[in-house]
Amino acid sequence: MRALKILAIVIAGAIGVLVLALIGVWLLVNPNDYKGRIEQTVQTSTGRQLTLAGDLKLSVFPWIALQLGPATLGNPPGFSGPPFASVQHIAVRVRLLPLLHKQLEIGNVDIDGMVLNLKKNPQGIGNWETSGQNKPATTSGSSGSITELGGLTLTNSRLSYEGMTAEHIDLTVGRLAAGTPSPVKLRLDLKTAPNAAPLPLEASFVAAIDTATQRYAVSRLELQGTLKPQAAPQPVHWALSARELALDLHTQALSAPEFSLQLGSARLGGAASGTHVMDAPQLSGRFKLEPVALRAWMGQLGMPAPVTRDPRALSRFAASGDFTYGSNAAAVNQLSVQLDDSTLSGTAGVINLTTMASRFALSIDRLDVDRYLSPAPPKGATPARSAQNTELPAWLRTLQTNGILNIGSVTVAGLKLTELHVGLNASAGVTHLAPISAKLYGGQDSGDVTLDERSSVPVLTLNQNMSNVQIAPLAQDFAHTNRLSGQGNIKMQLTGRGRGTDALLATLSGHVAADLQHGAIKGIDLWGDISRAVALLQKQAPAATGSGGATTFDVFKASADVKDGVATTHDLNISSPYLRVTGQGTANLVSDAINYQVKATLLQQPAAAGSAKVRTLADIPVNITGTLSSPSVRPDLAALARGQLQQAIQGGAGGLQKQLQDRLKSLIH
Repeated sequence: MRALKILAIVIAGAIGVLVLALIGVWLLVNPNDYKGRIEQTVQTSTGRQLTLAGDLKLSVFPWIALQLGPATLGNPPGFSGPPFASVQHIAVRVRLLPLLHKQLEIGNVDIDGMVLNLKKNPQGIGNWETSGQNKPATTSGSSGSITELGGLTLTNSRLSYEGMTAEHIDLTVGRLAAGTPSPVKLRLDLKTAPNAAPLPLEASFVAAIDTATQRYAVSRLELQGTLKPQAAPQPVHWALSARELALDLHTQALSAPEFSLQLGSARLGGAASGTHVMDAPQLSGRFKLEPVALRAWMGQLGMPAPVTRDPRALSRFAASGDFTYGSNAAAVNQLSVQLDDSTLSGTAGVINLTTMASRFALSIDRLDVDRYLSPAPPKGATPARSAQNTELPAWLRTLQTNGILNIGSVTVAGLKLTELHVGLNASAGVTHLAPISAKLYGGQDSGDVTLDERSSVPVLTLNQNMSNVQIAPLAQDFAHTNRLSGQGNIKMQLTGRGRGTDALLATLSGHVAADLQHGAIKGIDLWGDISRAVALLQKQAPAATGSGGATTFDVFKASADVKDGVATTHDLNISSPYLRVTGQGTANLVSDAINYQVKATLLQQPAAAGSAKVRTLADIPVNITGTLSSPSVRPDLAALARGQLQQAIQGGAGGLQKQLQDRLKSLIH
């Protein structure tokens, strides 16, 4: 017992001596006497100027505490402008007893009013980097090691970099110790430009840092804030959350098993993992965008939604898939995108992020392109020609891609196609669509399109072959006209030059051929016009016609050579049991003007199949002028009067006159 008393007295005496010594240090040592030495040491070791404008305060029990401020730390050599860092107040506390055992236990570090001005010089070196020639010398040993940090509190601080500023920064970090997760809370106002409105941001998470193994983990991550887009009606809330984030710098592995991102009414979830994240990142994962009303979401962000022909378009959008990134490439696999009533699936990727070369293999179940176009002009309105001109997109010049697109059914420019297959190969200024195939209006369409932009004036080449196509619904859907009907084949080989549709149409050259059967040409009533001409020559009132303002045919054949937007025909051939029409003329594709001279031959009886010998009743010349949309048909009365028919009428040849009148009556009633 006596030995224990003696030991207790010794310990108490030692503690008393230590306390007296600390009190002596506190009373006799003035830390401000060392300000100059501290500033000089920082200048020598870093090349930066440290200015301790405020007083240094020292306390010794139960913590060794140092308080200072205001203070500034300048930029390294070669940088000008505001200092690198400044603070209004710093308080650092070190626990005394562990220090006697060569263990450095730092309590809470309080920093108030810190300002960091980060910038780079023209060589790309940041003012936060340490110059090699001023690196402090390293020692082989250390008098102590940091075992923990009681916490960090940062208040009323500011950070700026490259025009972006984080203001009103408040940061709280809990106890930092090996193997102990630390809670973190952060709040700041972010400004992306000097005059931009501040964007509030809040964050909370638990961080586990193992400096020995270089493993870093974050759990229960919650980031949130608001955005105020310029034209948005109100601030937009955003949030990022993750159940767990792990980074192993030793193996360069990254793992994010689950994350979610919300921006307004849009919600994106997924997972990601990576390797070689520091040297050559290789990332992969999955994503899923929940259905969002796209038009309404664009309004939330202040983005003007396009005015579409269908006001219900852009009402639903969703997407999902797997992604990969690495080796200067990025790809999306098992892609599924829903836009309104359409579903797109397949794969797509950028195979070279430097040149943005890409490839794809995509399929769409159904697509109505027209519903996403601008509204059509009111009925009866004719927009100016310049308003109809459409320029080729400039990005086509640099497009590098290769892929295929399959669409089950598509409506574009009024045309309805099924089983559409398009191959696309674009490189070095040449965009080639081939092969192109589709089913349309009971027939088949095939061809290819080439756009060559290697010269200053683009060249567009079109080869198209439509076979066994029903012309009436095609013309109605594409050109909104019912003037032509029938079934048959159409071939086109055309070339145009220019960046806009007007220039392409004005320079269009090539060849077009049509071979149709069993149809009619509405708006051109040859029977009625010939009947009226005959009645006029006889000085009689024209009889009422029953043809319905159309010329029916069994065969319609014609071809045209196109030069600078003008189609010239030399082989027009229309035939029916009692009529043959042949002729030639021109159609201006730019102005729509037409000028045809045709000969209508009335037959005495139907021609036998395959027979070239027919008995003609009369040859009647006809001029067709006006426009494609409003043609004017006029029989050539002067030529008619000079011909055989006029002679018969004037000479009283009743037989021929009666046959002609009977034939016309039988055809038009």
